Amino acid sequence: MPRGTLAVPSLTARGAIATGVGMVKPLCWFFVVAPCLAFAQDRPVERRTIAVSGQCEVRATPDRAQLSFAVETTAVKAGEAAAENARRSAAVAAAVKPLAGSGSVATTRYSIEPRYETARPGEVREPRITGYVVRNEVHVTDAPIDQVGPLIDAAVAAGANRIGGLQFSFAKQDELMRGALEKAGADAHAQAESVARGLGVRLKGVVSATTGSRPMPVQPRMEAMGLAEARAVPTPIEPGEATVSATLQVTYEIE
Repeated sequence: MPRGTLAVPSLTARGAIATGVGMVKPLCWFFVVAPCLAFAQDRPVERRTIAVSGQCEVRATPDRAQLSFAVETTAVKAGEAAAENARRSAAVAAAVKPLAGSGSVATTRYSIEPRYETARPGEVREPRITGYVVRNEVHVTDAPIDQVGPLIDAAVAAGANRIGGLQFSFAKQDELMRGALEKAGADAHAQAESVARGLGVRLKGVVSATTGSRPMPVQPRMEAMGLAEARAVPTPIEPGEATVSATLQVTYEIE
């Protein structure tokens, strides 16, 4: 070989360098390490954070209500029970609609079910139908709170024999929720500031925030009452106070 000439080793079919000693590691090993080093250098620095939970409850007097009235009739024949139910249900709907104000009145359930004779102990026989029960349920939503008592009285006087589902709510429920969330945010920030001072660090900004809010409407328990007594005495309804609660989960970055 002439002086000053550099010998270039040949590559085998497997991509290895052929030498007089034997096979050595492929050249491609040098190209695998470089990307790994670059990836390690580009990895983001982990943030230091403080996570807190702010809470708030806003209490207010409900001004809207929803409730349901049902007419239940029984007769030997299904047609007779249905006819009587239709007459009384129409009277109930006509009586409550003028008192519902801007609220809605709608039928939410209608059913016809057979009534069976109870078998005596030890008696084995096929069930025997003794009559039919027809039930028509009318639901009133978003009614003025001061009309709940008159609504109940009017429905009972018109023929309703079941009342339930009474629940109070707010006409400005969204506004109350926003106010509760705002106060929950202030509570979260005050907590984070206190934690930061205790740790000797400073807050940089909000990394994430998760909100949650829900109304806590008053749901009074309605006991069964004698219909004659209900017609004679106006029904008193006191809504009391209800609560809208808000929770705010906030994560702050610290210096």
